[in-house]
Amino acid sequence: MDQAQVFLAAGLICTIAFAGFVLLDSDSKTDGLPDWEVLDVCLADHSGSISHIHATLSVTINGNNILIPDDVGLTDEVCPDGMRGVHTHDGTGRLHIETPGAMDAPVGAFFVIWGEQFDDTHILNKVANDDNEVVMFVNGQQNSDYENYVMKDGDVIEIEYRARQ
Repeated sequence: MDQAQVFLAAGLICTIAFAGFVLLDSDSKTDGLPDWEVLDVCLADHSGSISHIHATLSVTINGNNILIPDDVGLTDEVCPDGMRGVHTHDGTGRLHIETPGAMDAPVGAFFVIWGEQFDDTHILNKVANDDNEVVMFVNGQQNSDYENYVMKDGDVIEIEYRARQ
């Protein structure tokens, strides 16, 4: 085999490997966001046949309640003329999950829409470390699903950043 054939064979192998990686890695999105269907929802209004449920969210950082802003997910850059699939109307922490049909809405989707971090080691600008932890409770029970927890109607979700216990 001459040098040109070696380079051609190496190029072909690299191309096949890259194509396989791209095709097999279907869970990744090019924008780095989770592949949650609810992130793509943009509704013009409350009319029509939509699924509409509610959950309540609270965030506490070292004992201080953090205000969940009003109008998160309303007329934003992704949905300039409507409502995202998870949004707020006021500062009470009541999350409105409105979708064109039944659809999973992980609590992490709200944080993506809000533009804030949330997972098992982050809440807003706080990071878990040797001294502090992020914990989540759903309806009074500790829950380790964090950002992947799929909200249900009537859920009370409490997220705390606190000293390790």
